[in-house]
Amino acid sequence: METTIGNELTARRSRGTNIRRSAERRPQCQALTNPSTRATQLLLLSALSLSLVSCLPILSGRVNTVSLASPPQQPMFIVISRDSVSFRERMIVGLIEKKMSERGFVKASSAEKANVTVQYNYSIGPSKTDVTVSSSPDYVYGGKNVSSSSSTRYPRTFEIDVVDNEKSKVSGKVEIIWQGEVYSSGSSSDMTELAPHFIDVLFENYGKSMTNKEFSREFK
Repeated sequence: METTIGNELTARRSRGTNIRRSAERRPQCQALTNPSTRATQLLLLSALSLSLVSCLPILSGRVNTVSLASPPQQPMFIVISRDSVSFRERMIVGLIEKKMSERGFVKASSAEKANVTVQYNYSIGPSKTDVTVSSSPDYVYGGKNVSSSSSTRYPRTFEIDVVDNEKSKVSGKVEIIWQGEVYSSGSSSDMTELAPHFIDVLFENYGKSMTNKEFSREFK
């Protein structure tokens, strides 16, 4: 009887020891697997971020600019707006004013005091839809798999003219200091989104003369 009880106690102590050893080993296993798990998560996040960047739309087109004269001494400018009420026009005027100020022009307090006038114009043409049809062999059932996709594009233009008021009064015609125009085509017809990019492209080439210079940038 005593031998049986002793054997049972010994077996219980053995099971307890095994349980403790198992519990002690478990955190070590977690410690070994956690770095690998974190590394896998980081790789997945990196791949996701790269895929998102690669999916950003691209804004591309051509820019033409011509520099015809130097601005007057102490140039003071005013931007002529097509509509002083709408949000879009006020945004465009503000962006152009900022670019002109960055290039040494001073905003005039009134049209009478301005010796430089900045005019702008833009257009969105009628849409054009392109349909692409592609086919591939069907190795299971035979024949071909045919698929099609379509994309709609709008022609867009944006123009800025910087005019010398004093010379224009003397000559009786518009005397341009610098002129630039952007030509682009894409899926967006919203000039509120497009104008900041077009204005950036134009003023990056302020004071230069060029023809059909291509540009391309991410369109966020």
